[in-house]
Amino acid sequence: MFTAASAANIRRWAAVLLGLLVASLPSVAAAAPSARNTSGGISLSPFLQQLSLKPGDVDKTFTLILSNHTKALQELDLKSQDFGSLNDTGGILLEGVKSSYAQRYGLASWLSLETDTVVLQPGESRHILVTINNRPDLAPGGHYGAVVASVNSLSDQTGNHVVINQQLLSLVLLDKVGGEHYDLKLVGIEPNGNWFKYPSVVKLHFQNPGNVHVVPRGLVKLKSPTGKVIAQGIINSESAFMLPQTFRDIYVPLTKVGSSLPLPGLYSVEVDYRYDGLSRYANKSVYVRFIDLGLYLLLALVLVLAWRFRKHLRELPRKFKKSVPKPATKKSHKTE
Repeated sequence: MFTAASAANIRRWAAVLLGLLVASLPSVAAAAPSARNTSGGISLSPFLQQLSLKPGDVDKTFTLILSNHTKALQELDLKSQDFGSLNDTGGILLEGVKSSYAQRYGLASWLSLETDTVVLQPGESRHILVTINNRPDLAPGGHYGAVVASVNSLSDQTGNHVVINQQLLSLVLLDKVGGEHYDLKLVGIEPNGNWFKYPSVVKLHFQNPGNVHVVPRGLVKLKSPTGKVIAQGIINSESAFMLPQTFRDIYVPLTKVGSSLPLPGLYSVEVDYRYDGLSRYANKSVYVRFIDLGLYLLLALVLVLAWRFRKHLRELPRKFKKSVPKPATKKSHKTE
């Protein structure tokens, strides 16, 4: 029944909701201008260029695009630089590249830019022409360099501001035809499993002994003692490349592909691998021991319960005999 008290409660809750709505309006209005002022930064594209230079080519040219997505005037310094690889991670190394490696596989000495300074208005984009000079001292094989754009923010030159030296990269992977040596070796396989756990990730340690970059491909399979594939994973789904004369670790997650009885014994981790451009696969495998501890604990529990149940069945007749009362014997009465 609708009473005066219920009407008062409704009015009180309506006032509270209206107050919350009004209180939220200023924050929404204040958030809108900051969202409109969000800058998109500066971009250099494409990030990766893969080019081939034939012996008869005088040079090779390509175009990079510099874009200013901010609302301020931006100045950028452009330069070419050699790059290498960080240990086994495959990361890009710009500073600290060994001189012997840069001399053999570097590209910066043969890269020329149409300009070394670019000033971009807000929202402006500019095409930058890059030329690779095919001089006689550029040896056949792979050569690797980067175009580096360093941002000098003119809007932060004055005042008490912390200026961040932002650098943009565009990598150039060049193959000069006429003396390439492609190669890929798998020097190590390390599954993460143990006696009581299936491997879920396999670390592959690759080596590129050639003089051209390669992209590893392939498949990793986990097989049971009966030879059935129970899990597998794709090698290098990110299409990462390996520079020449480097090592790289690639981690391959395994996904179950079927159900099988977890038998104890030797499980094989088989790796079929190749590099892009080669159709033939090489093969290498290792073995891991596996015992499904959970399964055997369950079997042990079942055996214990079965033994107890059997023992209980054997004791039932004895208990039954004890619980049934013996019939009373009739006494004979002699008549006199």
